[in-house]
Amino acid sequence: MNDFIPFALGVIFVSVNGLTQLVFAQTQGFKLKPASIGLIIAAILSGIFGLITPITGQSAMIALAGKTDERDQRVAALLLSSLLMVILGLTGAISWAVEFVGPAIMAGMMAGVGLMLTQVGTDFVVDKKKGNLAVGLVSLISAFAIYFLFFGDPNVLVYTVAGSVSVSTAYYLIFQRHKQNIDLEVPKGETENGKFWTKTYWQTEDWQVVTPKFTFKAIVAALALICLGVGITTSFGAINAGMAGTAAGLEGPIYQNFDYLTLVSGIAGFASELFGGMPLETIISGTAAAPWPVLGNVSVLILLAVLLILGIVTKISKYIPTQSIAGFLVIIGIFSTFLPQLRNPGFASDVPVAGVTMAVTKLTSNPFLGVLAGLFTRAVGHLIGLA
Repeated sequence: MNDFIPFALGVIFVSVNGLTQLVFAQTQGFKLKPASIGLIIAAILSGIFGLITPITGQSAMIALAGKTDERDQRVAALLLSSLLMVILGLTGAISWAVEFVGPAIMAGMMAGVGLMLTQVGTDFVVDKKKGNLAVGLVSLISAFAIYFLFFGDPNVLVYTVAGSVSVSTAYYLIFQRHKQNIDLEVPKGETENGKFWTKTYWQTEDWQVVTPKFTFKAIVAALALICLGVGITTSFGAINAGMAGTAAGLEGPIYQNFDYLTLVSGIAGFASELFGGMPLETIISGTAAAPWPVLGNVSVLILLAVLLILGIVTKISKYIPTQSIAGFLVIIGIFSTFLPQLRNPGFASDVPVAGVTMAVTKLTSNPFLGVLAGLFTRAVGHLIGLA
């Protein structure tokens, strides 16, 4: 019983975090229900391989994929990136890729992604087309207040997400919704039909395969996604492994195999993206620090999959304003992504290279171009050094 309570709380809070990511994905034009297929696949393979890191909606990956507006090109980019992730996982090349790029470029790329994520969050406040100043400010203020109130707690991000979204949504429902009569626009093909046992449920557009369109733009987007995917998988996977090791009283990471994690992420993502669903990527999870971390991971994935199949997430999202996610996007962007990378020894090992990578990643909103810029800067530096 002593172990069950923290286990259950971890699953519940991480699932709440997962729900907000699903709502965010819907605002970016992704169909939700197809993600359930990927989540079930991830749950099964995580149980087989003993993985503790959930593979579900991840803010930075959703934001980057959402920048490709055309659905057919977006699907093409996502499928290519997932296929590359599968190849990296099968060949065990993930460690080689990270080593080749180097810690400075990886840190710079992730720092740039943190700035990108922060920009997405602030746009939900100040942008005239998609922002809502009042709701966005409530989300931001509550997110910062909760984050610093629980700073140091292993579940601080979960509390921040749940709290800021709840407070800003309550404000919206009480003070704005009845005046503006605004509902979240459901992406084309997303229905609320929860009768999953009927034949018609599986014949709706939710489950129709999207024909990918492979263009130069899609290929460049795919390269950006794979760069970000490698960075997220290795960094977030290592964080979860560290939390699990600490909770188990062991030194060094446990329950971790980056090749398996990359492989599962690629397969699960491919299954979701084929139908126009969101990308699936590793997340930082409080279940890693709770008892039975593998079971916790599997439980979160199964719970989210069931909620998606039943159409509950689509129904809930109609009452959650887009701008309610602004606060946790900024918090994750600054405190979980940007600042940690600045403090990363890899960043300090070659500040010019890391700085250029970070700047180009942010300015172009493309981690692949950031990595190329970092590699070029490093090559020039070596030439000058040799001269």
